[in-house]
Amino acid sequence: MTAPSTLGSTGAAARWLRRPRPRQDPSARLVCLPHAGGTASVYSPWTDRLPPAIELIAVQYPGRQDRLAEPLMSSVPQIADAVVAALAPYTDRPLFLFGHSMGSLVAYEVAIRMEAGPGPDPAGLFVSGQLAPQRSAPPKGALDDATVEAEAREAGWTDPVVFEHPELRELVLPALLADVRASLTYHREEPVRLRVPIAAYAGLGDGGDVPGELAAWGEVTSGGAVWRAFDGDHFYLRPQEADLVADMVTRMSDWGEPSVGHS
Repeated sequence: MTAPSTLGSTGAAARWLRRPRPRQDPSARLVCLPHAGGTASVYSPWTDRLPPAIELIAVQYPGRQDRLAEPLMSSVPQIADAVVAALAPYTDRPLFLFGHSMGSLVAYEVAIRMEAGPGPDPAGLFVSGQLAPQRSAPPKGALDDATVEAEAREAGWTDPVVFEHPELRELVLPALLADVRASLTYHREEPVRLRVPIAAYAGLGDGGDVPGELAAWGEVTSGGAVWRAFDGDHFYLRPQEADLVADMVTRMSDWGEPSVGHS
């Protein structure tokens, strides 16, 4: 297959997507969506753990790093709309979606839009450290900055140093609060049931009934679901990176893309 003519353009794809190690002729692509306050760069190390046939694409939300001057978004559906548009040039290959924490909700909404659109369905959905959409509930009170920051601290949405270091706080906090607000206000009365297979991951120390919450993701797909819990907390994926990525590569092969396996 030939590469899409819009690759490398200055449009939506160039603003939203980062390709740490571009592949000339990948068999598939893994699209990674960051957690609240996160950036595309957190996924760059994964390129060393993926087989050559898989190209990694990391999403860069506005309001951080090289998009610091752009307006923030505080709605999961709004972010998903923009990501789907940005991914259009890359649908010539199977797209697997991965999201951690808030990124899982965005990935789910991206999958909904891809399945409803004229292009190909996503090849698989990986969700991590996030309640299934039918388990979320809208907040009962107002979400002013102080309330959102308190929630972010209590739930461990980011490294606590963000709140204590004045310069880092000024740089990172606006994007973090917008992302946490997007997560807390996300709700669907009737979650959309997908066709795509789902693999759900979390750290055993993330709180609550981790196995039960992971299994709940199976309720939003007819494509089959698996789950796996790792040692660790909400950010288990940092120390467990090697095992997590290896598990994902295995799932990609199981889901019908044998060419993405290690060679």
